[in-house]
Amino acid sequence: MTLDPPPPRCIACSIFRREIESLQASGALDLAVDYLPSMLHMVPDRLDTRLAASLTEAGAQGQEVLIAFGDCCGHMEDFRAKPGIDRTEGINCCEIILGREAYRRLRREGAFFLMPEWALSWRQVFMSQLGLLGTNAKTFMQEMHTRLIYLDTGIQPVPWQALNEASEYLGLPVEVLPVSLDPLLASLREAARSARRHDDR
Repeated sequence: MTLDPPPPRCIACSIFRREIESLQASGALDLAVDYLPSMLHMVPDRLDTRLAASLTEAGAQGQEVLIAFGDCCGHMEDFRAKPGIDRTEGINCCEIILGREAYRRLRREGAFFLMPEWALSWRQVFMSQLGLLGTNAKTFMQEMHTRLIYLDTGIQPVPWQALNEASEYLGLPVEVLPVSLDPLLASLREAARSARRHDDR
């Protein structure tokens, strides 16, 4: 009798935590997942280092790895090219959640996306990390974007107070866009399959 190989280990951005946990709870996803803090996106070198350490640890245990991240640090594609490793398709978490076509269409329209975790942390993102303070915040965001879009994955209540405060501070209207978890699930499954196929290359 041939036993199925164990599923790959998943190393994911914490921005997907609630969504992945929901998929696990529904039985749609059978993966062990470790999370790295989403704020590491603001310091790509640190994300590189933390991700490399997690991959080294998994490799020492002979585990295939699925990376649930976008192209968020300098060596992401180098990591992905290694045997037994692949990652979710998409330039960032918003493209992974929305799918390529919807993401690119909304980006062309000037949307700035907020995932649930970052909607609640908008002050840390824009003030502390990006340094957008006072009128500069509105000026910068209005030059680059036409509106905020909150990606409502349906896992938690829409944080209206935080969204309205972010909208006022950044000088942009906010929309709530309900999104399915299907593109995320499909991307996770495909990357898991691909991580295994790496071994046959």
